[in-house]
Amino acid sequence: MEKKYDDQDTSHIFNLIGQYTDLTLILNAVSEWLESRIPHALVTIMLYSEQEQVLKLFSGQKHFSDQYCTTIDGLKIGPHQGTCGTAAFSRKLVVSSNLMEDPNWASYRALVDAEQLASCWSAPIISATGILYGTFATYYRSSTIPTEANIKLLQQAVALVALAIELKDERQKRLAMSEKYSSFYTYHPDIIFELDMQGHILNTNIACCKITGFSEEQIQGQHYCAFIPAEYHEMVNSAFEDALQGKAQYYEIPIYNASGEILWLDLTNLPVIQNQKVTGVFGIGRDITSRRKNKENLRLLKRGVDASPNGIFITDASEEMLMVYVNPAFLNLTGYTEQEVIGQSCNFLQGFDTDLEQILLLKQAVIERKEIQVTLKNYCKDGSWFWSRLTLGPVLDKEGKCTHFLGIQEDITQQRIHEEYIEHQHSHDYLTGLPNQKAFELFLEQSLETQHDSLPPLTLFYIDLDDFKSLNDSLGHQVGDQILKSVAERLQNFLTEGDFLSRFAEDEFALLMSGPPDQKSVIAVAEKILDLLSQLFQVDHHQIHLSASIGIGVNNASIQRSSDLLYQSVWAMKEAKKQGRNTWQCYKESHHNVSPEIDYAHLRLELREAIQKKQFNVFYQPLIHPSTGRVKGVEALIRWCHPERGYIFPDVFIPLAERTGQIVAIGQWVLEKACLDIAAWNQQHSTDLTVSVNISPLQFGRTGFLEGLKHVLELSQLPPELLKIEITEGVIITGAERTVEILKSVRALGVQVSIDDFGTGYSSLSYLRRLPISQIKLDRSFIEELTINNQDAAIVQSIINLAHQLNLEVVAEGVETLKQASLLYQQGCDLLQGYFYAKPAPITDLKLIYTALEN
Repeated sequence: MEKKYDDQDTSHIFNLIGQYTDLTLILNAVSEWLESRIPHALVTIMLYSEQEQVLKLFSGQKHFSDQYCTTIDGLKIGPHQGTCGTAAFSRKLVVSSNLMEDPNWASYRALVDAEQLASCWSAPIISATGILYGTFATYYRSSTIPTEANIKLLQQAVALVALAIELKDERQKRLAMSEKYSSFYTYHPDIIFELDMQGHILNTNIACCKITGFSEEQIQGQHYCAFIPAEYHEMVNSAFEDALQGKAQYYEIPIYNASGEILWLDLTNLPVIQNQKVTGVFGIGRDITSRRKNKENLRLLKRGVDASPNGIFITDASEEMLMVYVNPAFLNLTGYTEQEVIGQSCNFLQGFDTDLEQILLLKQAVIERKEIQVTLKNYCKDGSWFWSRLTLGPVLDKEGKCTHFLGIQEDITQQRIHEEYIEHQHSHDYLTGLPNQKAFELFLEQSLETQHDSLPPLTLFYIDLDDFKSLNDSLGHQVGDQILKSVAERLQNFLTEGDFLSRFAEDEFALLMSGPPDQKSVIAVAEKILDLLSQLFQVDHHQIHLSASIGIGVNNASIQRSSDLLYQSVWAMKEAKKQGRNTWQCYKESHHNVSPEIDYAHLRLELREAIQKKQFNVFYQPLIHPSTGRVKGVEALIRWCHPERGYIFPDVFIPLAERTGQIVAIGQWVLEKACLDIAAWNQQHSTDLTVSVNISPLQFGRTGFLEGLKHVLELSQLPPELLKIEITEGVIITGAERTVEILKSVRALGVQVSIDDFGTGYSSLSYLRRLPISQIKLDRSFIEELTINNQDAAIVQSIINLAHQLNLEVVAEGVETLKQASLLYQQGCDLLQGYFYAKPAPITDLKLIYTALEN
């Protein structure tokens, strides 16, 4: 028989709700109350998560297994989502009298059967404004149909839960609003205080104490006039009275801080209105002491800027950088009026000959918002020009955002003229006015750096006056100087656009031309110079005949540095001297070995110093896979950077080093340097480039060669299979049996072996099958006429075929044309090396070469 109920049954629940008891206790009390009224009811409450759009099990877990609770926790809202999910979806009471047959439980029948549940009634919990809070449900372990009294009890329970949740939400909103107001009042960075109707301070915030230095006790109860200088009382009292009339007031006012100093506040008075009646006044004061000081400082700063002798301007931060301010000095310097300048782009003073590089630097600094100093040639309103040292920097706001640019122009015209004069003196010959040796070498180096295949080759004429020293000694230096000046004038008149003439030494001149296009034209230029200088010179009463010897060097594939071209032309000039003078001589590649005039004793001493002072460099030339164009490895090539003579050719010092035994130390250094460089390169670029190192016969045959090889591998950590040592056929012929044993030991280390200059020695091809080698390198002599000499092509094809039958890799060196590369590719050559792909270069330039070839 069902129990009767009345309001007293739920009074204790209303008390819990009225006392703001924890929601869990209230809902548990409602559940227990309903369970005591409906026999065998198992009550659950699920709350709706709006964020996840699911129902979360809040209470009633004690009636069910963990598996059941876990399954229904997070129940989706929708049709056929059990009784609770369906009730929340339909927002109506849902009765499931037989769970095993109810379609809403079709997906949960196995769970219901395991839990031994038969019926479920569920009602949605909805606020008065229609907000879904969750569901209230009763479960039964036997089939149960609700009576009218049961439904009323269920609805009463739902109403109690809805009331509890709604009151809880409202209380939380009120608390949140109160906390927000309290936080705003307490933690606002500006001073906030409340005044009563008589002007006494009721309370204040943290910032008030922090800014003024007074404690809260020192402030509360005081009249506001206690903190304000007497001369401002009348103004403040008037503002206070207006606020009491319901009018907000805004003004700036000074106050005393705890130390008796003056602070300035930007003050706002707001009326406090409660029940439509003013009950007091709020004050909000922002400390503007620094702003007032800054304003005064800005006034002083403007006076200083206006009085500055340098031109000062300010632009906006737009792309055009429009002028927004200029000082009087700027106007005096440029001749413009303020009206003509304001609104102009800041580059309006630049002209056609303003240095483009300086302009680009300036633009880049503007983009990067960095300060920069540049020197510009600017133009005044009347067309006259001046040199300006411009310092330009960004003006940033508090957030670090650039709002303007500040420029300071200093007129350095006189200083620049003086500097240009000094620079001219440093780079020009005092007697002839021509560029000196230093200027010529710099120009030559720059010309070679910008030279490319589409431009005419550079030709250097090195002109040495014949027997000028005897003439100078006999006639005197004054006459000699006049002759040199006359020679310079004649040569200058001979120049065309793009030519560069220098007085290189005492009676030596260097002329650099772009072109002439062919050898015939080059010779014609040399003949004209000889004819020009052979014409009579008249100095005072002296009639003087001169002649000259000219050496000619032409930029070609053998030129790697400017010193190479200079060396060639000087060498050729000396050859012209030997031929009787008053003639010219072109540099010939066949004569590029050691000059007979080289002092071998001195060179030997310098070679030893070069080893001690580490004057050697290692250059690297790529080895290219012809079918893919990819860099598979590099060859290490030594270069001697002489401190006075620049780069010296290896075929000048290597033979001497071999004769003196110094090649052993040099070779070991090259081996170590190459392994360290390529090991580091591979690690930085995730590659497996091989490196080939030439080993001289003397180094190869020395005791301790293998130990030195092991030491280098251990030091560099280069995988041994990435190292190739290159030996010549001559090494094999000399002591063949011992050579084979050494090579076997080298191969046992994992190091590869290559035969260099193959085909030029006296070894039989039969040696190849006995030698523990992995590669042969075709000598460049076979490659030079490969495309025009059928015999050379046939020999190369035969060598490649034989090598491949012996599982040897073939490298062709000296590849300089596309035709050579194409034919070698067709013949099956494995790797190609030569100027067609890249010249030898330092490790620092290898990345550029590698990237260019790879792309």
